[in-house]
Amino acid sequence: MKKLIIVLLTIFYASASFALDSVDLEPGLSLEECLTIALTNHPSLRKSKGATRAAVALLEQTKAANRVKINLTGRTTFAGDYDYWDNRSTTQTVGLSLTKTLYDTGVNRLNREIRAENIKSVQESERQAQITVAADAKRAYYDLVLKILNRDVEQEKLRNLEEHLRTAKGIYDVGNSSYIEVTKAEADLSSARVSLLTAENNILTSQESLKAAMGVSDFDIVNLTLATELFLPARAGELENLLEIAMADRSDYRKMAYTLKQDELSIKVAARGNAATITGSLGTDYTKREGQSATTDYNAAINVNIPVADGGLTKAQTEAARAQLEQDLAEEERLRQTITKELRSSALSLTNAIDRVRSSEATVKYAEENLTLAQGRYEVGVGNMLEVSDAVSSLASSRYAFYQALYDAQIARTNLDEAMGHLPPEIDFNGSVE
Repeated sequence: MKKLIIVLLTIFYASASFALDSVDLEPGLSLEECLTIALTNHPSLRKSKGATRAAVALLEQTKAANRVKINLTGRTTFAGDYDYWDNRSTTQTVGLSLTKTLYDTGVNRLNREIRAENIKSVQESERQAQITVAADAKRAYYDLVLKILNRDVEQEKLRNLEEHLRTAKGIYDVGNSSYIEVTKAEADLSSARVSLLTAENNILTSQESLKAAMGVSDFDIVNLTLATELFLPARAGELENLLEIAMADRSDYRKMAYTLKQDELSIKVAARGNAATITGSLGTDYTKREGQSATTDYNAAINVNIPVADGGLTKAQTEAARAQLEQDLAEEERLRQTITKELRSSALSLTNAIDRVRSSEATVKYAEENLTLAQGRYEVGVGNMLEVSDAVSSLASSRYAFYQALYDAQIARTNLDEAMGHLPPEIDFNGSVE
């Protein structure tokens, strides 16, 4: 049974790290392994690969349209008087014919170019599917990390409250406090146990989400452990530079360029819908009639088709192709605006999360010191139990905020990589571990 090590890994250009309490690590599933499993098993990737194969097959169909066609036919004919069947005769005929389009004003060539551009477009869709699957798996992985960290916060809170209850009972036993302080400590401890159960249930739910993101259903994720350090990603660069990179790397934007090329070629094809075509054919027929000698006939033909009027069909098809080009040009502009928005939002979120990590780390230290002071004051009879209770809650809240900021930074970095059209840096662009 495989085990999962939850490791908050650095994105190669990490800028800072924050140490946690040391824990023992056990062999298990890493982030890189999660991503590799997702890129190997997820159903949406199998679907996109099928779409690529279908696009290649369509190109082959288009090429076949102008290749030589060979047909072999056979026919047996019985003829005779209806009333005198004995007067019937039999004729066997075997025919072989070859046909080929000799000239079509370049329509087939243009259609082949359209199919070739479509293959590039579908391949970009396949690559985009890889990026989406990898980003979803990485987000699910870090969501599980956050849930485990929150569980650890609840465990620490429970330990602090258990210690506080023991202290409250000891002070009560020597007669230096009322029993209400013991009951209040017991109530706080009971509430903490409920919160811990909720946190553990959240881990189970997050595990299922991670398995779904990896495209597996019967995978065991157990015995979760944490790394001894968490790392922050680097801040984002200048928006103008990010936008330039995204326009060059985003699969959906590159796909749009191929779509526009297809639209331009489609206009040319539509405009030639009423053009002349020339086809050639060669054939031979071998005929054997009952009671007669066999005969062999040969034929050759050049067929010229010159449409005179099509009722405005070519004009309408050309106008429709031009309208499609205008729609896709508008879609390209909308996509550019969407990319700009995604990049700006991800970059701002990343900057905000990094700033929050730096400030919340200090808050955690202050909360730890405050709890130590409150416990000491209570033990010597100077403080009161509310100070301890508030200090425990404050420490838990500050740790929650710290871990949430770390999580938000990793998610913002993941979103930024996705918005730029990049796979997570833990894997290469072929979907394998670096």
